[in-house]
Formats: sequence, structure tokens, C-alpha cells
Amino acid sequence: MLLFANLAGLSELTFDLRPEIRKSALQVLFDTLRNHGHLFSLPLWEKVFDSVLFPIFDYVRHAIDPSGSSPQGQNVGNDPAELDQDAWLYETCTLALQLVVDLFVKFYDTVNPLLKKVLLLLTSFIKRPHQSLAGIGIAAFVRLMSSAGSMFVDEKWLEVVLSLKEAATETLPDFTYVSSGAYLENAPTENGVSADNREDESQPLADDNEESSRSRNLYFAIGDAKCRAAVQLLLIQVCRLLLLLCPDTYCFLRALIFLNSLNLL
Repeated sequence: MLLFANLAGLSELTFDLRPEIRKSALQVLFDTLRNHGHLFSLPLWEKVFDSVLFPIFDYVRHAIDPSGSSPQGQNVGNDPAELDQDAWLYETCTLALQLVVDLFVKFYDTVNPLLKKVLLLLTSFIKRPHQSLAGIGIAAFVRLMSSAGSMFVDEKWLEVVLSLKEAATETLPDFTYVSSGAYLENAPTENGVSADNREDESQPLADDNEESSRSRNLYFAIGDAKCRAAVQLLLIQVCRLLLLLCPDTYCFLRALIFLNSLNLL
């Protein structure tokens, strides 16, 4: 289908390095979907979400945090070019997520069977060990609940709460690495030779290297725990919003189940 090929091409252009191309591609892509989406069947919408919209965010997650190995998922470099690239990635990602949510709400009567996929997209951001990405995901989640919550039946609310419970479970801070002292055991060796086997005259330098490594390990572990704790606080705020949006007994009980997953009850 020619229209689908055009949509796929616009999707690829949404992360062009040229700002004017990037913004124009996003605008034309979502304008086209808004203006012609009423003609789409559910199978076509599913293809659009899977092959046109979701790949945009695969690129974002990889470009911002390809390995997740840095503390809190943050880039540790101070290269201005890298910082500028991250800035426009965040900007584009935030806008694109908002547009996806708005599109889903606009055509909810047709696309509501795809709610689970949309929730999976949003929680994939929330579960990242990267506070900025998690914040973007939670903001989009709140936007979805605020705009579409009144249209959800109990089955859909159950999908919402279970997705939040999964996100909460996977972002629980883990202090065992620190409390067990494991960070003390991960000091690297030099050329495969442990500190105990080095010559005595190199011992002071070896001790300094080991202490530096332990400090880095501890810093990374604490940073990860702080990031996860911040995400947990945001999730609690989302839960409170759910209680306002779905005050009936069924949804209230589901929200309590979610709070229980955070060990708050």
C-alpha cells in the first residue's frame, strides 16, 4: 500500500539530524494519521503501530542509553555535541509519545484492542534505569489516563493496573549489592593478576586502584537505587490519579493491589 510506505518513510525521517526535517516529518506523519485514520481498519492500525510508530521509540531508547551501563542510565560524558543530541532526542521522544497517546484516544473506538501494546510501550520507558526516560513514560501514561480513562471498562482498567504493577515490581530499588558488600569484591585486576600476586613495591598503587574501583561501584549502585526510588514515587502519584479517575469499588481494589506491590500497605 502506497500510503503505508509513505508513513514508514516519514517514521524514519523523524530522527533525521536536521531539525527542520525531523519536525516536519513528525508533523506530516501524525497529521496524515489524524486526517485519514477514520478510514483505517483495526488490522491496518495494528500494522501502523507495530511498523511505523513503535520503531521510532526503539531508536530513541537505543540512541540515549544503548547499554544501560552508566549510572542511573545517564551519559557520563560532557561532550557538547552528545548533550545536544540527547536534548533533541528527549524533545522528539516526548512529543512523539504525546502524539501517539492523542492518536490512540482520538480513534479509541477502533484501536482500543491495542491498549495493551500502548501500555507496553509506555511502561518500557518507565522500567528503564534512566530517570529522564522514565519521567517521559510516566508523563505519557498520565496523559493517556486523563484523556481516555473515562472510556475504559473494567477489563481495560485491569490492564492498566497490572501494567503499573509490573513497572513497580521491576523498578524496586535493590540495596543488596551495597548491604552485602558485593561492591568490595568487584575491584578489577590488572592484566589478569590479582593485587595479592603483585610485587610489593606496586602495592600502594594497587590499593589506590582497588579503592577507586570500589568507590565507583558503590556510586553506581547508590545512583541506580536513587533513580529507581524516584520512579517509584512517580508511580505512587500515578496510582493516586487512578483513584480519582476510577472511584468505583472494583478499580479502587485494583489500585490497592498495585499499592501493595510497592509494599506500602
